[in-house]
Amino acid sequence: VNLAQGELVLDNMIKKIKDFWNAEEFQLSNYQQKCMLIRGWDEMMTKIEDDLAQITSMKLSQHFKTFEEDVKSWNDKLVTLQATLDVWVNVQRKWVYLEGIFLGSSDIAQQLPNEYAKFKSIDNDFVSLMKKTANKLKVLDVVLNTPNLQKSLQLLYDSLEKIQKKLSEYLETQRQLFSRFYFVGDEDLLEIMGNSKEVT
Repeated sequence: VNLAQGELVLDNMIKKIKDFWNAEEFQLSNYQQKCMLIRGWDEMMTKIEDDLAQITSMKLSQHFKTFEEDVKSWNDKLVTLQATLDVWVNVQRKWVYLEGIFLGSSDIAQQLPNEYAKFKSIDNDFVSLMKKTANKLKVLDVVLNTPNLQKSLQLLYDSLEKIQKKLSEYLETQRQLFSRFYFVGDEDLLEIMGNSKEVT
């Protein structure tokens, strides 16, 4: 009876984790009629951390052997999920920031043609990924069944980082030409430069 009760506790714990993640869907919001973006990152990441902590505590139980394969399988899934979402949230943030700059200002396209071309390519890849995500919705289905998703997101992130670095270097040259720009943040400075023809 003691053995059965101990096993039942673990069985319920793993079942709750399975039921939640098999049903969990991405929460999406429409971004400027262009694509859907993921929201609710914090809740998802907190839930993953909680579930991984529960799995760690299961491994310490004397009844763990009975559920070892199942628990290890779910541990691997959650670790993959966590690593993928970690990169994805950063890619989404950078894309939103740079999308407003590169696709919202014709001046930037002329000043940084190479970065503009690179961003257009990244923009196509990212929007395409978000459209596929909106069609699937189920978190595990998207993350585990999209080939090389984590690697692709990492490549997008690295490319966005390089573009942002070039953008910062360009803004630095503008500040050197007109030192008052040092008192203006990047986004405001880009807005000023984007409206350079509208002097007032």
